[in-house]
Amino acid sequence: MSLISLSHAMQDTLPFLPKNNPFPPLLPPHHHDFPLLSRPKNLHFPTFSSRTITPTSLPPKPHPKIPQIPSTSPPPPMPPPNSHSDFQDKMLYLESIGLDFFSLIQHHPPIIFASLHDLKSTVDFLASMSFTTLELRRILSMCPHILTVKSTSLLPIFTFLLREAHVNGSDLKKVINRRPRLLACNVETQLRPTLYFLQSIGISELQWMAR
Repeated sequence: MSLISLSHAMQDTLPFLPKNNPFPPLLPPHHHDFPLLSRPKNLHFPTFSSRTITPTSLPPKPHPKIPQIPSTSPPPPMPPPNSHSDFQDKMLYLESIGLDFFSLIQHHPPIIFASLHDLKSTVDFLASMSFTTLELRRILSMCPHILTVKSTSLLPIFTFLLREAHVNGSDLKKVINRRPRLLACNVETQLRPTLYFLQSIGISELQWMAR
């Protein structure tokens, strides 16, 4: 069959073919609805070793040091307050010899804590040294500190005045009336060092007592 006759035959069969293709292609050559997938690249994943990983032991944390507060010695306890009756008894006793109790404690507050027994012992000792009530009133008013000096501490003072300061027994009351503060001094730390110093600069005992 010649090409011309074949062409005529195909034209004759065209009217009998359906207008719609019963077998459409599965995928058109160029479909623009879906993007073309690129070829997957080779992905590299990390490899894990089959060995078991043992956790490393951390050193123990040191315990925090607690700062130590230096211990301080507690303050010395205060003497117990006297009862109301004891306070009143002391006031009445001192007023009985002509002393103003409130004036005394204003100038020397430790009298409040002195016992009535100690006050009486001191006054009785001075009375035994031939001091009159009037002299005691004057001496204790000028130096209330004497009331808190125990009689056992007064005796060494009189002994020092008689033996070391060479005060005559007849002049002893005169010296105390002139200088009542001598009865409130300590022999070891005050009276004897003062006497030695005055003697070293040429002042006699009688001159010292007359000052």
